[in-house]
Amino acid sequence: MFETFEHILGIELTLLQNETYRCGYAVVTRKGDNIDAADYHTIEGNLVKVLERIPRKYPVALSINGKGIIHKLLKGIGTENKDLFRAAFPSVEQKDFYVQETLSNDRAWVSMVRRTFVNDIVGKLQSSGLNVYMLSLGALPVISIWELLSGAGEGFSVNGHQFEVSAEGSITEYRYQEGTEDKGSLKLGNTKLKSTLLVPYALAFQLFLYDKLSAIKVENEQVDHRFKDFLEQSKLKKTAGIFVFVLLGLLLISFFALTHYNAENAKLNQQVGALTATADQSDLLKKEITNQKVLLEKLGWNGGYSYAFLLNEIGSSKPRALTLNEVIFDQVKEEANGAKDVLASVKIAGETANLTAVNNWIFLLKEKKWAKEVKLLRYQQDTESESFAFNLLIRY
Repeated sequence: MFETFEHILGIELTLLQNETYRCGYAVVTRKGDNIDAADYHTIEGNLVKVLERIPRKYPVALSINGKGIIHKLLKGIGTENKDLFRAAFPSVEQKDFYVQETLSNDRAWVSMVRRTFVNDIVGKLQSSGLNVYMLSLGALPVISIWELLSGAGEGFSVNGHQFEVSAEGSITEYRYQEGTEDKGSLKLGNTKLKSTLLVPYALAFQLFLYDKLSAIKVENEQVDHRFKDFLEQSKLKKTAGIFVFVLLGLLLISFFALTHYNAENAKLNQQVGALTATADQSDLLKKEITNQKVLLEKLGWNGGYSYAFLLNEIGSSKPRALTLNEVIFDQVKEEANGAKDVLASVKIAGETANLTAVNNWIFLLKEKKWAKEVKLLRYQQDTESESFAFNLLIRY
């Protein structure tokens, strides 16, 4: 009820050439502990055309790919080396670039992209009404869900992202090359995952678990500031929701308590009224009941159900293997069993060659709300044919 996110839009934006982009996106939904991705959509064109087609109502986890982004692999680094950028690009000044560091076992990928390029794209996305809350480079966020994936074999590729996998099942190489043919059949748990949904799912997964997972992302001032504001607003909404929920709970408790005491008061009033009733009033009620029963008998009351309704119910439920010869409606009778329930009955005679069909029909008739009791009175073979005659009694 108080989850920070229910839906996230995972966007993979790739610069192809000049001002041409390819945008692939999917809406990823969280229900309890399950995270599912919807259909994948692709748009290609200039940034204005791309932005016109992207849905606006979801928080966004964005990955930028293609030209202008460099990924450098460092082997045997581990987590003890703090200055991975300097180790990967010793002659480059970091101040002009956004940097993403990705660690996996004894390998590290250092990704960089010019700040001006990213700031321009993020600014245009934010201005168009998209709320970008997490920014990554390439498909390396897939490493955050790697433990959930299976079926990678020796490697796989999707949308130009190429991964090589060791015999032990860990990622050893990653590169991006536009136009590479997709290969591999990945599974997420026991469910086959469409290759195109891999990156949007990984992006959304990181944002769903932002407070439990070390996300593979770029530290971008615009994105981080907006995400921080969103979390503060979300916290206020949660607090307000809890407060309203508590007030509603107190209101319901008060309502049920008042209803209970009201019912008790009404019950006491009824008891007082019953104690003060006179014997004459009781006799009048008995006489009225007797008169009503006489009137029902004169009117031919049939237990409250019309013959047409009962015949339709009996006929529509009858299996084809049964042939009905006779349907007789008996008069309403009172059972002398203390409760004196007013019951009517239907006697049915027919024939069949299939006892199972009779049993099935009895079962179906017992399921009818109007039927109180269904009995098989007789079932025996007809001496003149191979059929069996049967008689049923239905009380209602």
